[in-house]
Amino acid sequence: MFTSIYVLLAGIPFGFLFRKSKQLIVYTDKLLTLSVWILLFLLGLGLGGDSSLMQEINLLGLQALCITFFSVLGSLFFAYFMAKLLYKEALQKRAYSRTNKNDQAIQQSKWTAIKSSAIVLLFFLGGVFLGYFSFLPKQLSNGLYALSALYFLLFLAGMSVGFDLHAFKIVQELKGIIIFMPVATVLGTVLGSIFASFLVPEIPILDAIAVGMGLGYYSLSSTIISQEVSPALGSVALLSNIMREVACLVFAPLMVRYFGLLGPVFAGGATSNDSSLPIIAKYCGEQYAIIAIFTGVVLTLAVPFLVPFVLYFR
Repeated sequence: MFTSIYVLLAGIPFGFLFRKSKQLIVYTDKLLTLSVWILLFLLGLGLGGDSSLMQEINLLGLQALCITFFSVLGSLFFAYFMAKLLYKEALQKRAYSRTNKNDQAIQQSKWTAIKSSAIVLLFFLGGVFLGYFSFLPKQLSNGLYALSALYFLLFLAGMSVGFDLHAFKIVQELKGIIIFMPVATVLGTVLGSIFASFLVPEIPILDAIAVGMGLGYYSLSSTIISQEVSPALGSVALLSNIMREVACLVFAPLMVRYFGLLGPVFAGGATSNDSSLPIIAKYCGEQYAIIAIFTGVVLTLAVPFLVPFVLYFR
């Protein structure tokens, strides 16, 4: 079950060793994107080929929405209480200019991130379509292919971490409470997922927590859950974590208004250091962008540990 963790860790020293090779960094980033598409296409292929699961596709979407809503809400409440107890300045509402010359670039980054999520969803739905109508050999839906793609993705993710360890230096710059940010995000997500499980009785508590523990990192969490539990729960995890990313991108201003400047950071989860970062920088400020980078990196590294850990006790 923990093989995925070892594969991820194995990639870090390779990334650190070749961190000065700009060409390798670019190729690794492109391969990461491609491997995510392949992984989710195979996941969709397996789901589409299972007629019993296809009869429940509407239910899977509603389950994903429920878990997303309450896991994000739990994270937002923890963001508010974290600010209330330890970081009161985060409850101030940052003023930003709508005429800022960078707004256009930030808006473009926002739609680029949403477009990226849409492409991922299209690959998944394309797999579902081809699997449902049996256009491709059934051997491709074999879990072995998805597992191999997962390990390849994990190794590349480890290399990406090794390329740039700068985010961990942020701990030295913002000592103290920054260490609690990823922990509070996880705790809020866990409590929200537990509450969601009572509204979705078809999904046991630990399974709902495992879905929430994707923290927006849809490619890894959905594939691990598909391999360890079922394609149905893996599909719920995929949809739920895509929804989490999009929720942060779309509702960041409301999160700041009602839950403080830490709200989008906690809601973004593992996406806070990449796709959600431009939005966090715009509505929260540079200091919170630094917090977001640290929080996102830690949570990205934590997902391959947290998801198998939760599933181990189911």
